Amino acid sequence: MKLTKEGFKEGMQRLVDAYPNWRFKYDDPNAMSTWFSFFDYMDDERFLYMVDAYIDFSNRFPTVAGLKECDTIPRKSKEQLKHEQMLRENGLL
Repeated sequence: MKLTKEGFKEGMQRLVDAYPNWRFKYDDPNAMSTWFSFFDYMDDERFLYMVDAYIDFSNRFPTVAGLKECDTIPRKSKEQLKHEQMLRENGLL
């Protein structure tokens, strides 16, 4: 799964709420599109985990690099992904 716009908006809203003085242009479609493009390879779970980890970790305004430092969920190998797909296809997952 890819990052959905809903998941992205939820994460960005968490950041805006947690850092009320952050001057992010939340209502600017260009700014949102630019930030989305940095994280579109993630899925919602990974993105929201990263956002929450950043909020717990940092007292500085969010940056792309700072957020990516908090992307600490272990990645799955291709073999793991194929195995999970097979399990889903056979109704075992």
